[in-house]
Amino acid sequence: RNERFRWLATLEKRILLTKSYPLPALHTLAGEGFSEAENLEVFGPCSRLHGHDYRIEATVSGPVDHASGLVINRDVLDKAVKTHLLDPFVGTNLSDHFQHTTGEALAVEFFGILKGCLPANVALVRIRLHETAKNSFIAGD
Repeated sequence: RNERFRWLATLEKRILLTKSYPLPALHTLAGEGFSEAENLEVFGPCSRLHGHDYRIEATVSGPVDHASGLVINRDVLDKAVKTHLLDPFVGTNLSDHFQHTTGEALAVEFFGILKGCLPANVALVRIRLHETAKNSFIAGD
């Protein structure tokens, strides 16, 4: 009986859910107004067109629904990410879509895009963009 009470008490709290999605894409790193030599000096080989198997982690927060026990229907989150982040950008050159395509800038862009695309009772907490096995970037409010 106490176990059920504890579960019901947690329903009132906000729970975090993180889902991960692959995003293979290309980009070129270049500074605004930089010469080719300056780009090479600042960005090294990344100043040339190259690709990454990015991984986007979307973390949402919300109250647990009493009837379902879920923060959000996973299909709803998957559809929002697919529609607004994957379909437009998978396999594309991100430099054609955004002024800056550093991991930092892309995390901020992706957060801004997805933020308004979720149900009202669910908040986007953060986007974590894995660029390589060693580099990831987090954007959030």
